[in-house]
Amino acid sequence: MREPVAVIAESLRLAREAARRLAADADARLPGPPRPFTPESYLRTDPAPSRIVLCAPGGASAAAAFLEGCAARLLWPPPHAEMHRAIDGIRAEVAAPRRVRSAHARPPRGASARLLEGRVDRRRAEAALAAGPPFEWIVESPRHVRLAERVLGELAARGVTWSALDPVELVAVAGPATLAPFRREWGKRLPRGVPFLGW
Repeated sequence: MREPVAVIAESLRLAREAARRLAADADARLPGPPRPFTPESYLRTDPAPSRIVLCAPGGASAAAAFLEGCAARLLWPPPHAEMHRAIDGIRAEVAAPRRVRSAHARPPRGASARLLEGRVDRRRAEAALAAGPPFEWIVESPRHVRLAERVLGELAARGVTWSALDPVELVAVAGPATLAPFRREWGKRLPRGVPFLGW
């Protein structure tokens, strides 16, 4: 059975409606059956699908705000290939990184990073921060990081960057067809080439 695709919208009602539309749309060609979530319920679900569709609300500015927030929280890049190979040497079960499109390919920032396996809560984040550099933190998935937006902002201000061994993959953006002409406005933080599914 194919892994479901998470359909993420501002509310569960909108996510369910979008999932129904996508399931009925033969042209959508999703890689798995759609399953509705809000951003919050997606991050609370363990395990959650690693592939997602983001459902933009109507209006270019509202769509941009929602999509940028989701991108910042969910679309973390894989670690640089050399770093991934080093981790692979100590964790035999780590597979080669999937080719996940990223809006901003990040070059290696140095020779070291901090690997945080398992769930990352505030206590673990504070301990890692207190330990000092490196501040490039590698986690198993953004779904394993259980931190409030405010805490993530505080960590970013201290120089913390994130990458993931199992990145979340954005397979499409869905929403009202009227958004299509405004892709430059709402698509700034999204990987290039991600299809838009309008209705």
